[in-house]
Amino acid sequence: MKICVVSFHTSPLAPAGSGKSGGMNILIANLYKHLAKSCKVDIYVYGDKEPQKLGKNVRVVYFKHRDFRDFAEAIIEQHHNHNYDILHTHYWLSGIIGMHIQKKIHIPWIHSFHTIERFKGTAQDKSRIEIEDEIIRKCDFVMSPTNKEAFDLHHFFPKERIITVPHGVDTYRFRPSPNGHSTLLFVGRVDPIKGLDILIESLRLIKDKVNLDIVGGPSKSEEIYENIRSYARNLKVNFIGPIRHEHLAAYYRNAGIIVVPSYYESFGLVGLEAMASARPVIGFEDTGLSETVGKNAGILVKRNKQNLTRAIIHLLENQKLRHRMGYDGIRL
Repeated sequence: MKICVVSFHTSPLAPAGSGKSGGMNILIANLYKHLAKSCKVDIYVYGDKEPQKLGKNVRVVYFKHRDFRDFAEAIIEQHHNHNYDILHTHYWLSGIIGMHIQKKIHIPWIHSFHTIERFKGTAQDKSRIEIEDEIIRKCDFVMSPTNKEAFDLHHFFPKERIITVPHGVDTYRFRPSPNGHSTLLFVGRVDPIKGLDILIESLRLIKDKVNLDIVGGPSKSEEIYENIRSYARNLKVNFIGPIRHEHLAAYYRNAGIIVVPSYYESFGLVGLEAMASARPVIGFEDTGLSETVGKNAGILVKRNKQNLTRAIIHLLENQKLRHRMGYDGIRL
């Protein structure tokens, strides 16, 4: 079997944690490395580089066409040489390319949104919502990482064409360690949707200053990153910057609590990596964390800074509870 993958806006080879690179890159890389044990995979990305190997039977191929139609035509030309069996597109921009491909290549098309505009709860882009609705109508299957997202999609898409496939985690790399401290850890791009503002507001409400490590770099602009740095002044906040994914496990093991304060999180890979590392997770109950973390592996609260503050203090003051929740997370 040969799979044609479109990840237009970001490469699975790009280091996660800054710019447009995040959990999606990691998920794509891991998914196809494993699928490649029984099939061949070509991943098409925007860029001006020579093809690269992601692993055995997996190529990352770059096209420098900014126009979606031209990008699609380049893939169609490749199809004539490789005769793909399945098309899998990631994110709405790749879905636009998928619609162009579908007009000329009649193979099953699976789409993964990763984020869905109408569900984000922030200021919404109406044109993007319209495009995502069109992608839903035209693709053969939508792959969803959670039952919650699948349920939400049932209002717009036939239930039998929604496939729920939870994300996984490398439990060899992310594994328990008894040496964690009481440090808080945030992992992710410094992007407004990731909720660092509400986390820092919560830290200001804690009388005894607590250490927070932020692993990740700027997403949309340096200005947003610098604003967060300025907002965290006089707090014990350490901006570590982006690091390669293979080095991230050490930060989980060093931390005591992982905080995921995102305003929107379709699944929450950070939560899963924290659980594999036996670290409790704090986040908000209206995100994809509700299906992974639940009640045993951490604390999920209704969204406001007071609730977040209380959850942080509660776990900081209860080492035994942190330990129990961490090891309960491994068993989930």
